[in-house]
Amino acid sequence: PRAGKDIRRLMSAAGHTSDAHKVDVVRRVIVGATESGAQRIVLADDPQGIARRATSRIDAPLEFLSEARTGTRMDSIRAASSMRDKDVGVVVAIGGDGTCRDVAAGWSEAPLIALSTGTNNVFPVDVDATAAGTVAAMIAGGRLDLVDLSRPAKRLALTVKDPLGDGGPADDLALVEVALIDGDFVGARAVHDPSSIRVVVAAIAQPESTGLSSIAGRLRPLSREEPGAVVVRLGGNSGYVRVSLTPGASSLLPVQNVSDLASNETVVFNGPGVVACDGERYRTLSNKGRLHVTVHSDGPRVIDVTAAMKVAFDRGEFFSTTKCTTNKSKGS
Repeated sequence: PRAGKDIRRLMSAAGHTSDAHKVDVVRRVIVGATESGAQRIVLADDPQGIARRATSRIDAPLEFLSEARTGTRMDSIRAASSMRDKDVGVVVAIGGDGTCRDVAAGWSEAPLIALSTGTNNVFPVDVDATAAGTVAAMIAGGRLDLVDLSRPAKRLALTVKDPLGDGGPADDLALVEVALIDGDFVGARAVHDPSSIRVVVAAIAQPESTGLSSIAGRLRPLSREEPGAVVVRLGGNSGYVRVSLTPGASSLLPVQNVSDLASNETVVFNGPGVVACDGERYRTLSNKGRLHVTVHSDGPRVIDVTAAMKVAFDRGEFFSTTKCTTNKSKGS
């Protein structure tokens, strides 16, 4: 529920994603899933009441998770974990890179449709929410094959070894990039000072993106389908790269060197500094601390909605010789 609302709205031209828009997106997902025969739709409750408002006056097989709400990323992590335990067939995440990261933290291999409503939307995609619900129901019900229509995303595994650490978790993950930033506090989480960035490890490096991963994207592009990651160390006088770290802003950064990180290979960085994952600062590293980053190819299974809709069309899923109000299917 906090996706698309952070401090970057005050410091850049980043757009605001309203709760009303998110209500509309959730509602469209539910309608698409219900009309395609979903027998069970599990929703994570939220402090803003987005899910409750989206489901008002909808006749659908709804079930709300009962976990206590904290208003933090733990809500999304626990929701994903609970959905795994409930044998949910497909998870639809509505947010940005951080939301998708939280889902992966709760369910590392979640069958995932990621819809972009966040600030940084490198990992999620912009597709119609009704189509997303349609595909989710068809895959969950067994009418479309998950393996054929999805691929495992890359995952950046983090391990912090710090005898003077801040008490944060030793292990974590990112789906787009990990960065080490100069500083000694997390603050508002968003990375807004370009001169503070020391190093970036990007599993997805697209030159058209906005955010930390764009640094790697404009030096050594790497698609989400290609293995490995790109490591960019900043500083020195080897050259400069112009990037857009926040919407509507441009920065010129000095580059020290660029290198490749192969699948299952680890790179280590020394503190002090602040560790940022998928665009958000989340923990500090002391001068005794070490950050280990390894790129793997066993992240969430990301579903290709466009390809799935094409397969559904080819199989005649949208045409019937009889009139019916709901396309019921097996499964959940």
